[in-house]
Amino acid sequence: MTGSAAVFAFAPVTGVPTPILQALSAALNREAAAQRLRVVPNSDPSRVYEVRGFISAVADGQSTRLVYVWDVVDRNGARLHRITGQQAGGRPTGDPWTGIGNQTVNLAARQTISDLLKWVDS
Repeated sequence: MTGSAAVFAFAPVTGVPTPILQALSAALNREAAAQRLRVVPNSDPSRVYEVRGFISAVADGQSTRLVYVWDVVDRNGARLHRITGQQAGGRPTGDPWTGIGNQTVNLAARQTISDLLKWVDS
């Protein structure tokens, strides 16, 4: 199946502050459109794959890292592929999430969509 024929839906992600989650969702949708990967709402019956995410912010000395794991599952919930990555963030002010800005989120989204395309086109 080529990237243009695959239909992905992202499952809700929990444990991420709302502003960061909203920025990540918007960035994933922008990148998907730019890279021509079809993403639909999770409830859309045309979805072929569901992407389940686990995201955390980790203090790393004087900076923060956005760490992500995405599991691609089929309609029966069987994991088919896993994407992992991390992006450097800025200096946190207490809570590690405060070091995660739009640039970090955008880079993570770009890499995620790129990795999904590589997988589906392989």
